[in-house]
Amino acid sequence: MRDDEPREAACIVKFADALQRAGISKLVLHAWERRYDVQLSERTATGRRFMTETQVERLRLLKLCTDAGYRIANIISLPDLELLRIAEQHALRLDLCSTLDAAQRLDSAALSADLERRVSELGPLDFVRRVVSPLMDEIGKRWQDGTMSIAAEHLVSAEVRRILSDCLHRFPVAPDATRAVATTPEGELHELGALVITLLSRSHGIDTLYLGPNLPNDQIVNAALRSGARVVFLSCLVSSRRNASGPIVALRGALPPHIALFVGGPGASDMAPLDGVSIFPNIESINAALRDIGTAALPARGLSNETR
Repeated sequence: MRDDEPREAACIVKFADALQRAGISKLVLHAWERRYDVQLSERTATGRRFMTETQVERLRLLKLCTDAGYRIANIISLPDLELLRIAEQHALRLDLCSTLDAAQRLDSAALSADLERRVSELGPLDFVRRVVSPLMDEIGKRWQDGTMSIAAEHLVSAEVRRILSDCLHRFPVAPDATRAVATTPEGELHELGALVITLLSRSHGIDTLYLGPNLPNDQIVNAALRSGARVVFLSCLVSSRRNASGPIVALRGALPPHIALFVGGPGASDMAPLDGVSIFPNIESINAALRDIGTAALPARGLSNETR
């Protein structure tokens, strides 16, 4: 090892090799460092540039995120885990090209075959994480910007709903399992989120009864009491700022204290903390809570906002 090289030679990468692995040029790297006052590489005592394996990986993730359409100014300060999440989501969207193409063509046979193949290869849980979640996000964006028709969105939703419903029987639960109910609030017709939470909760050993969408509060309370549920799962697609959180507050007040109320989905992403309500804006955030419910008794007064 040369005197001017770092001692941990096994953990370093030559500058040219690092740039090649990350897929960017020296000019781009210098521009990022100068413009945003960040240090993305190291120097030896004599000024020779090199990178650590960690720095190479970060640079690779930054490149992947910019390729996905993110401005470097908006991501340069993000932690590595967030960059990895963005890169993975982009890769998942790219993998869905055949699915989206079938939807755009309103080819129900091709769409059904594509989704059936994916759930067969991945299994129900990875199908939700790697197909359903990114697929519905992408379709929502395309519908909003006018590049996908309402008919195409409805076709995909119907096919995904059918497959998720078929998957529910794959997770039998014990007779003494914690019971729950899953639905959407009155006026919310999009039920895929409630189906997803039913599937995920059953995979964690929770005996979850799926009630369908668009349920008035009094019916939710009645179903929870009659079924002996300890948890109510509520899926919200519409933003709480437009739909207000009043009905959720009213539901929390109508439910007995020992029944926990979980609210999840895109509509929960900007929801202000609510007393006695656990808010989960995405799938990742709810999995740990589901594991806890499936393996231990709930506290006497349910759960709090701390899981947000």
